[in-house]
Amino acid sequence: MKIEVEVISKSVEMIKPSSPTPNHLHHHQLSFLDQLAPHAYIPFLFFYESTGTKTITQISNILKTSLSKILSQYYPFAGRVKHNLFVHCSDQGVPFFESKVKSQPLSHVIASPFVSELNKLLPYRLGEVTEVPLGVQLNVFDCGGFAIGLCVSHRIADGLTSFTFVNRWAAQANCDAQGKNNIIVGPDFSAASIFPPKNMDGYLGVSLVNKKAIVTKRFVFDGPKVEALRSRYEESMKFSKTQKRPSKVEALSAFLWNIFLASRRKTDCVGISNQSHTQTLYMVVYIMDLRSRFDPPLPQHAFGNYYRAATATPTLVNGEESHRLVRQVLEEIENIDNNYMRRFQEGYREHLDFMRKRMERFAKGELVTLTFSSVCRFPIYDADFGWGKPAWVSMAAMNVNNQIVFMDTKNGDGIESYFSLTEEDMAKFELHKDFIALLKSPVETKYHASTVEEADLDKRLVMEYKVFQFKPSTVFHSRIKHLDTDYHFVRKRVQQGDLDVAYVPTHEQTTDVLTKGLHSPTFIKHCFNLKPGNPVEIEGG
Repeated sequence: MKIEVEVISKSVEMIKPSSPTPNHLHHHQLSFLDQLAPHAYIPFLFFYESTGTKTITQISNILKTSLSKILSQYYPFAGRVKHNLFVHCSDQGVPFFESKVKSQPLSHVIASPFVSELNKLLPYRLGEVTEVPLGVQLNVFDCGGFAIGLCVSHRIADGLTSFTFVNRWAAQANCDAQGKNNIIVGPDFSAASIFPPKNMDGYLGVSLVNKKAIVTKRFVFDGPKVEALRSRYEESMKFSKTQKRPSKVEALSAFLWNIFLASRRKTDCVGISNQSHTQTLYMVVYIMDLRSRFDPPLPQHAFGNYYRAATATPTLVNGEESHRLVRQVLEEIENIDNNYMRRFQEGYREHLDFMRKRMERFAKGELVTLTFSSVCRFPIYDADFGWGKPAWVSMAAMNVNNQIVFMDTKNGDGIESYFSLTEEDMAKFELHKDFIALLKSPVETKYHASTVEEADLDKRLVMEYKVFQFKPSTVFHSRIKHLDTDYHFVRKRVQQGDLDVAYVPTHEQTTDVLTKGLHSPTFIKHCFNLKPGNPVEIEGG
């Protein structure tokens, strides 16, 4: 069921730093890594259940007051980005929108897998990049719950900077509520001294906006199953230069790459076993945080873009591409150290030339990339403004092709992921039996269960009994070809006893009036149930 979200009112207020930014800080220099960052907004949504003790007006005032105070520390967010060189920090302010959302309860929105609907809760359209580095939108639901939507400009900040900022903002709100005058520690603004800006003449930058029709969907992978996958790939590291055990995200990335590449090989006559003679190069891009790669490590509150991409172009040998990918990616990551940072800056021209050539090949269709990014282990659920931690933290639908973002689930029992792919590639994942086997129960099932609960009805799912007569590989089974593949997961909930199944004979199913030849009494009964009237009267009228 698609969630209908309608914003019925919207106002905007500019939130400025509570203390004026000193003149000597009006020029915030972008680093070289900032200059290379995509010209796009990073979207995040923080969902909170009704506090029961505070009105929405009080919540709004708390957010605005604490935001104003924390902006005195994070003053670049209240400035304006200029020419991909610097941020003019003269306290122009952060746009703060307030919206009333007319929709189903917050619990239904959280349970909904329709990620594109969440974009309506953001302050900006993600394809419209401006010089404003930050926007905030408070979305209020009829049930009393609310969601804080943020758009953070990737031109000045990465994911960890964004979450650290939100957590400091929340800490400021808590200090205010307790009447404390504690000064929240500000960010570390040393990025431009570590990675001095460069002359970027001729480099147009990277835009994440895609002209293709891109679909974004959310999938949740089962924690124990991912751990088992990780152990399976650990064997492949015995012959690697690095003996490091692959992380859950690294193992999952290799697994998904294998599915992606296998599906592409079926539709693309060009293989990649001998890439020097092919038209298409397939590349894995693995985004990694650099802060921990320094010696000594940089603090988490280091402000800006501190990430690089580890890339690999795995060859196909006897179906072992995913195992080889784990080794290649881990070896690439191992090479990113202080010496790499130095070489990267000294050879920045060569890097820019490499980026240009890669973008040219990408534009010609000669390069296909699959990018993996992760905010797992980031403090994404720490933002307690005084009314508890978020019920859910999510991304939104980004019009970026071939990108997968990983996040921890709130209770840590799985990995939440956001796939942005073409419809064709998305369908190939959804129909892959190994991919299906790795997922947790579908979000749709939980959504329908919560609907039944709120309606105070029996917890009974009524479907045709034969739907559950599955074989191990179900996706092409003739008896279920008319069903949404997501419902294959329902059988697990049935086996666990979470759902009761009742057999409904075909003559009792109202929908069959449209597809099957029924006896006259049954047909008339269903017509009355559908409310079109008596078929005899309709024909004669």
